[in-house]
Amino acid sequence: MADHSRRSETDRTDAARPWPVLVALGLVGSEVGIVVDLVPVAVVGLVVFAASVAGILADADYVDRPLAFAAKFGAAFVLVGAILAAHGTGTLPIAPLEPLTGLASRGAALVVAGVVTIGGAGLVRSRRAERGESRGIES
Repeated sequence: MADHSRRSETDRTDAARPWPVLVALGLVGSEVGIVVDLVPVAVVGLVVFAASVAGILADADYVDRPLAFAAKFGAAFVLVGAILAAHGTGTLPIAPLEPLTGLASRGAALVVAGVVTIGGAGLVRSRRAERGESRGIES
């Protein structure tokens, strides 16, 4: 039998991590904002979702640089949002999306959320660099 009475400081015993709740709230907020066409709610939901996914993956040691991961998530939001906005304005016709309406504002919400996510990751990274933190998670 294994002795689990001694745990090192690196063992994660805190079961009350906020990430699962924040992932759920981010998904709900983004869906409500996109479906009801409330751009600020969609943007906040998408930013919370991207940050939470980066946080949960960092806690699970799947990514070494959660801020870089969040920035890539934001770049994906910008790309998909730009395509949807271009289709919604008629600039880029995409046949399977023809029956859908309101894609311009939904695409704009994705673009804004992506820019905010990228900017937030950059801001956090620069603030950590100013303070001289080197905990291995600043990128």
